[in-house]
Order: sequence, then structure tokens, then C-alpha cells
Amino acid sequence: MGNKYFLSLENLAWHREFGRLIDSLDMPEFWYYVARYLRERVVFNNWAVLLFSRHNRPVILAESDDSDGSDAQLFIDYQKGLYLLDPFYINAWRNPGLGLQRLVEVAPAHFRETEYYRRYFKRNIVEDEVQFNLPLDEQNILCLSLGASTAFSSQDIGVMTLTEPWLLPLMRQRMRFELSAGDKSAAPLCGQSAQFATLTERENEVMHLMLSGCSTKEISRRLAISIETVRAHKKHLYAKLKVKTQSALFALFWQRRQE
Repeated sequence: MGNKYFLSLENLAWHREFGRLIDSLDMPEFWYYVARYLRERVVFNNWAVLLFSRHNRPVILAESDDSDGSDAQLFIDYQKGLYLLDPFYINAWRNPGLGLQRLVEVAPAHFRETEYYRRYFKRNIVEDEVQFNLPLDEQNILCLSLGASTAFSSQDIGVMTLTEPWLLPLMRQRMRFELSAGDKSAAPLCGQSAQFATLTERENEVMHLMLSGCSTKEISRRLAISIETVRAHKKHLYAKLKVKTQSALFALFWQRRQE
């Protein structure tokens, strides 16, 4: 009897908080209320709401403030081009699934050896990340990202899995009130310099997967091409860009994004 009583109190508290979230759907503070709700149940350090688009750079709709450990410059670098190496961004278009996505599920084997990890992830997100992904249409995906300085526990994942069925519909409803999303829209996808314009579409795909931490075998599996073909693409793109190492390739890639 006592257990049922306490459970009913927990349910009452949940319904009250859920009602407040619905009430705030049209308010500028909506995402902050969502983050506060989640933070009472899951341990994380920073968060961001992003709109991934096939034809534009990601739009950041809301994010942690400085007291949450976020770095505005890192988000600027992310939008300039680091997003192209983000395993969540890459996976979003290759496997545009609905719901909770975990870093361990989308990150390549050598992710923690990449420049993306050193320049962005380690400094901004630190250790672990999850995203609630909501495909809006064929061109746009809404993402709520949570970053943590320690790995999310199985209990954290369980709580977020239980949250997903009602959070995703709320996220969809919220987009009706993100009227400024079009105005906030970042520049079109990074264009090609004369040097990068010499690469074929497949060579560009191989390059981005390489720089995101994929091994030759992983690239072969993801693109459904042979290992020999992957190696041939690598050889050709290195020759076209006149680089000999992956670090030199990243330096050239990043220099292009700063222009």
C-alpha cells in the first residue's frame, strides 16, 4: 500500500512538470525548461538544440549558457565546418532514424584520435554524448544533444529511453514556434575551393569519413565498396590535394573553412 502511495506522488509530480513543458511550448524558454527537466533525472554538463539540413550548415536554435561549460567559439568552429566530421551529423543522413542516438553507436573506431575529437568534442562535450533525433522531412532533422564529462550510465540511458516517446512529439510541436529558424539559417553548405573542387563526390565522402575516424574497413562497409576501391580513392584524393598525411589533409580542410 505504501509503495503505491509513493508511486502516485511521483506520478503527480511528473504530470505537473509535463504540464509546465506543454504550457511553455510557445515560449523562448522552452528548451531551457526541457534541459532543466532532464537534468533533474540525468547527469549531463551541456546541451544544444540543432537543426541539421542537407543544404545548409547546422542552425543552433538554443544552447547551454557559459555557466554550463559551453564555449561560444567552439560552436562557431562547429558551424564553419567541423560539423562535417561530427559522427552524429554523418549518421543522421546515412541512417536518418527517429529517437535516441548514442555516441557509442555512431562513432567510428578511431574517433578519439581525430582532430574533430581534439579540437571540438574533448573541449566542449568532453566524454560522452547522446542525441534525440527527430526527422522533420527529407531535408531537415531536429536534434537535442546532451554532453557529459563522464559516460552516461545504463540508468541514464534507461531514463532517456522512457522520456523519448513524449519528448519527440513535444519537439515536433515546438517547431511550429521556431519562426526565426529560417532567419537564423546559417550559410549554405561549405563550398569548394578550386583545389577541393577537383575531388569527386565519392572522394569527398571518403575524405570526410577518414577525418571523422573511420578505418579503411569501416569506410568500405559504410559506402558498400571494396577495400581496394577505398584505398584507390584515398590515393587519388591525396594526389589531387597534394598532401601525404591525414594530419596535413585535416590542416588543408580546416584552412579552407577559415577563408
